[in-house]
Amino acid sequence: MPRAEIGERKWKGSEMEMQWWGHSKVHGWVVLDRSTPVNAPGLKENLVFMRCKDSTTFVEKRKNWNPPAYSFAPNYIQGLAPEESAEATAALEGYQAHWPEYQQQIQKEQQEIEDRAKAARAEADSLEKEAVKEKKKQAALAKKAETAAS
Repeated sequence: MPRAEIGERKWKGSEMEMQWWGHSKVHGWVVLDRSTPVNAPGLKENLVFMRCKDSTTFVEKRKNWNPPAYSFAPNYIQGLAPEESAEATAALEGYQAHWPEYQQQIQKEQQEIEDRAKAARAEADSLEKEAVKEKKKQAALAKKAETAAS
């Protein structure tokens, strides 16, 4: 496929707009799922990427998500020599074919993180309520002891 067509064919449409495909100097081909709440534009939280070569997620600081560390796929491919460009395009298309599995894994991992955070918040709330209850109990005992002493 001629390099000029890559941008036209692969990067249009609402589904593709929810994905950011790129190349990282450290991680190789990566995808960012914009439908994941932590990856929404305008936030200051870290980003969660899927590393395509081993199907693992990793966290990156938002401020690091820019060239030269990360290159948008069409820009990366366009900067390669013709032979490398063809190989890179084929590799990218292979990874894109696995998008449903990648998305499912990203969502599963994010749900697990959210569930753990929710459980931690519930535990903290429970401990706080228990501490308030204990404080009230101690205050009542102190008041009772004070009354008995008078």
